[in-house]
Amino acid sequence: MSVKIPTDPTLPNPQDPKDSQRSHAGGGSDFMPYVPPWEQLADALKRVSAGGRPIEMAKTDLCRAIADGTVNIRCKLKRHSIRLSTSKAILEGKNFDIPTEIKPEDLDWETSCPLKPWNVRRGSFSPPGSWYLELIQVCGADVTKVLCVAREREPIQNAAVETPATGTSPSTAQLRQPAASGSGPRRGVKPEKLDRVKNAMMNDIQQGQLNPLELDNMIGKKLASRYGVSRDTARKARNAVLSELNSRQTPTNDKL
Repeated sequence: MSVKIPTDPTLPNPQDPKDSQRSHAGGGSDFMPYVPPWEQLADALKRVSAGGRPIEMAKTDLCRAIADGTVNIRCKLKRHSIRLSTSKAILEGKNFDIPTEIKPEDLDWETSCPLKPWNVRRGSFSPPGSWYLELIQVCGADVTKVLCVAREREPIQNAAVETPATGTSPSTAQLRQPAASGSGPRRGVKPEKLDRVKNAMMNDIQQGQLNPLELDNMIGKKLASRYGVSRDTARKARNAVLSELNSRQTPTNDKL
C-alpha cells in the first residue's frame, strides 16, 4: 500500500512538467540575472545603459551617485602620491574624502579607477593622505536600486500622466506651464550655500575654534546642526575643506 506524502503547494513539484521547467535557471518570466555584490565600473555602466540610456548620460549618473554616496564603493589602494608607500589594502568608501564632483573624464572606465589620487582620511589607514587607487568597485545592489530600478519606472510614470476625467494626455501648453513657486522640492545644493558652509568651517579652523581632526571626526547630525544645513551639504563642505587643507600641507620635494 503506497502512502501519499502531502506536498507544499507553494513549492515547485519536480514531477509536474510545468514546475520542472520553472525550477531551471533561465526558465519562466521570474528569472533574474545574477548581480555580484561588487562590480567594476564597466560592468555597472553596461547595466545602467542597458535600457537604452546614452552611455555619456549613464556615466554622468553613475559619477553623481558615487559622489553623493547613494552608491557605496570600495577601493583598492596602489601607491601614496607623496610618500614611498604602496599597499593592496581594500578600504570602504567612508574611509575616503570622495570628491564632491566627479566627472566621467576623471575615471578610467576600462581599468575601473580614478585618474587622480583620492584622499584617505586620517585614522582610517596609515599613512593617510593622497593615494593613487588601483581599483574602484561599486555595490551592485545600490546600482540596481538607484540607477536601474528608478530608470525602469520612468516609462510607467510618464504613461500615467493623464487627465483623470477624460484619460487624455495633457496638452503641450500644460506641460510647459511653469510650476508654482515652492510647489516642488529643489534638488541639489546651491553653490552659494555650499560656499557659505565651507567658509564658515575654514573660519572656525583659522580662529582656533575647531581643528581639522575634530572636523573630520564630527558626526553628521552634529555637523549639520552646527552650520544649520542638511547632513549632505555639511558632508560635502567638510570634504572640500579637508581636501583643501591637505593640499596646502603637502610637503615639497626638498623636504622628503
